[in-house]
Amino acid sequence: MVIRTKCNKCSVTIRLDFGSLSKEEAIDVGQRMDGTPRECPGRHVELSGWWTLYGLEDAIHRAYDLGEGEEPEPVMTDKEYVEKLLGEGKDILDGGCNTVPEFNLPSIHDFRDLEHVGFGNFKSAAHLFLRLDSPRSTRYYERVPLKSVQPATLSA
Repeated sequence: MVIRTKCNKCSVTIRLDFGSLSKEEAIDVGQRMDGTPRECPGRHVELSGWWTLYGLEDAIHRAYDLGEGEEPEPVMTDKEYVEKLLGEGKDILDGGCNTVPEFNLPSIHDFRDLEHVGFGNFKSAAHLFLRLDSPRSTRYYERVPLKSVQPATLSA
């Protein structure tokens, strides 16, 4: 069972896959998620967790009691994701997991002069390294020359 819900702070939509859990098990999992600080895909951190931030009680009710749950969709592999990014002409770096060794991507860890600019993004004297998470949550980076970046991108 996949539930769709929105962040109460920024309105970004997330999908959570509860698999074959019963409603009671889904509630238990959702309540346990509330005790762990988590980063919202809307680029902010919630220190108290997601139960309230994402209205999980209501979302679970809608999914299990009102039939608004969704079936899981196939998830793009890391290889397909990186192929897509490279096909778009992006300069991609591996985030350290090396899940696609056939592409021989440079690793973000090979760059020693990086300054953290927030939410997993970095910059060097010449480049911005923008975090890209695959659908399987593997971290990659797009290397963008600073001279091509709009000033608002560097505000972090």
